[in-house]
Amino acid sequence: MKIIYKRSLTFIGFLIAICGFIGIAYLFYDKVINSGTEVVVVDDLSINYIDSNTISHDGTYTFSVTNSGSKDIYYEITYDELKRFNHDIIYEITSKEADIKITNTNIDENNNILADNILIKAGVTHNYTFKITNINNTAFKLKINKVNELEEYFASTIINDNEIKEKPSTKVGTNIATTNEGLIEDIDDYGLTYYFRGNVPNNYVEFAGTSWRIVRINGNGTVKLILNKLSNELTNYNSTFKDLENYEKLTINESLNSFYESTLTNYDNYILTSKFCVENAGSGSNINKTYNANSRLVSNKIPTFNCLGESYSSKIGLITADEVVYAGANFEDDNTSYYLYNKDINNVWWTSNLSKTKDGNYYPFAVNSSGKIIDSTSGNLYRGLRPVINIIKKVTVTGDGTIDNPYKINEK
Repeated sequence: MKIIYKRSLTFIGFLIAICGFIGIAYLFYDKVINSGTEVVVVDDLSINYIDSNTISHDGTYTFSVTNSGSKDIYYEITYDELKRFNHDIIYEITSKEADIKITNTNIDENNNILADNILIKAGVTHNYTFKITNINNTAFKLKINKVNELEEYFASTIINDNEIKEKPSTKVGTNIATTNEGLIEDIDDYGLTYYFRGNVPNNYVEFAGTSWRIVRINGNGTVKLILNKLSNELTNYNSTFKDLENYEKLTINESLNSFYESTLTNYDNYILTSKFCVENAGSGSNINKTYNANSRLVSNKIPTFNCLGESYSSKIGLITADEVVYAGANFEDDNTSYYLYNKDINNVWWTSNLSKTKDGNYYPFAVNSSGKIIDSTSGNLYRGLRPVINIIKKVTVTGDGTIDNPYKINEK
C-alpha cells in the first residue's frame, strides 16, 4: 500500500509539474505571440487592444470594449498622436455588438473622431475589427474615451423635432411626393439613415452666410446639406468625353472645389471629408453605354442609399440621383411641391450619376426647372450646380429648421 501511495504521490506531483510547465509555457507563448496586446481601463470601461493600439501599417486590428460597471455608458473611438499625416488613408471599423459599420472612409486630419456616441450597456462587451489601408508612413494610436455629458448634437435635434416614420406614404421611385411626408428611416452604407421626403417645411439650415436644405442624416450621424439655390456659375459636367468615369478629373469637380474655396474655407472645421458616390459601371461600349443608375432608377425604379458604384472622398460633392428620388422626384413627372424644387431655379442642375452614353455623347442625370429627373441634357453643356456638404457630427444648433427660424450651427 505504501508503495502504491508513494507512486500515486509521485504521479500527482509529476502532473502538477507538467501543468505548471504548460501554464508557464502558455504565458510565455502568449507574451511572445501577443506582445502588442494592451489593456487600458477608463473608469468602468475596460479596453483590450488585442493587436496593439498603435496603428503604423496596413492591416486588420482587433480590440474590445467592456462595460464592467452597473450603469450604461456612452463612449467614442478616436485617434491620437497622429504623425506624418497623408490624405489617402482609408479605414473601416465594424462591430456587430455595437451595431457599427463604417467602411471606405478617410482619416480626417481636422477631426480625430472615428465613431462616437456609442452606447454600451452594463456588463456588455463590444468586439471591433479595425482595418486600415494606404497608411504609408503615417502612424497614430487608437483611443477610447468615455463621454461624460452627452450633448444633443445636430442629428439628435433633427430627430427630436420630427416624428420618425418607418416608410413613406408614397412609393419611392414610382410616385412623386407632393405633401410633407416627413423624416423617414432607411439604410445606407453606414447603418440607419433618416431622409426628408416631399414638401418639407422644417429642413432649412443657414450656414456660411447662405441657405441650405437637409437631405438626410447619414448612418454615421453626420448631416447632409444641399445648397438651396444654384451656385453663381454654370458648369458643364465635363468638357470632353475623356476621363468621363474618373470623377476627380471632371470639370464639375473643379467647379465644386472652386465654390468651396470661395464660400466654405472659413467653415472647414464643420465640414467632414466624406464619401461621395458616382456611377461609372454599366453595360455596353464606351460610346454606347447604359450605366447602372439608369437601370436602377428608370427601368426598375429601385433607388438605394448604398453606393453601388465607385466613391471618392471630399469636403464637397453632388447629390445622387437616388437621393433626389428619395426626396420626392421621379423620371416621368414634374414636381414643384417637394423641397428640392425652388421657383428661383430656372435651369437644369446636375446630379453625380451618369445615365448613358450615345454615339459619343454622354448624359448625366440632372433635375430640370420643374423638379423632374432627366437624362436628356448632354454633359458638355453648361448647366446649374447645387453643391452638397456633410456637417460633422459633433455640432449643436439653434432654431427649428423652418424658413423663418432655420437651424444655425453654434460656432466655437
